[in-house]
Formats: sequence, C-alpha cells, structure tokens
Amino acid sequence: MQGIDGSHLRAARALLGWSMQDLAQAGGLSFATVRRLEENAGGRRAHSHERAVAALQKGGIGFQIVEGNRIALFRR
Repeated sequence: MQGIDGSHLRAARALLGWSMQDLAQAGGLSFATVRRLEENAGGRRAHSHERAVAALQKGGIGFQIVEGNRIALFRR
C-alpha cells in the first residue's frame, strides 16, 4: 500500500509490542534497514518496505486508506 511511511511502521510496531529487531527478523531484514525505513532516510527501497509492511500485516496489523488519502492502522 502506498503512503505508508516510517511513522506508520513505528506505530504498527508499537501496537504489536515489537522492537526494531523483532520487525527485522519477521521481515527478513537487517536492523539497519528497519531503522532507515522508519526514519524515511535515503529514499525508500520498495522491496524492503514491502517486506516490512507484509511482516506487520502477518503479525496482525491492518492498514486502511481513510478520508481520501490518510492511512489508518489497526490491530486485527
């Protein structure tokens, strides 16, 4: 889903009670990659971003577009 940025990833992790390392392991990513994704640093690598979002969704997070272009997240 487009529009999901670092703040959404951090919030989703918080809802799950996951550390950055937990997300890294769940997504098959390095800790440094998760940190960069959450800081929106150096551009977004599509593949890494998709893996992080997929890991959060598998962990029970839902993302939804609301009010036209805003992203809401919830725990399923």
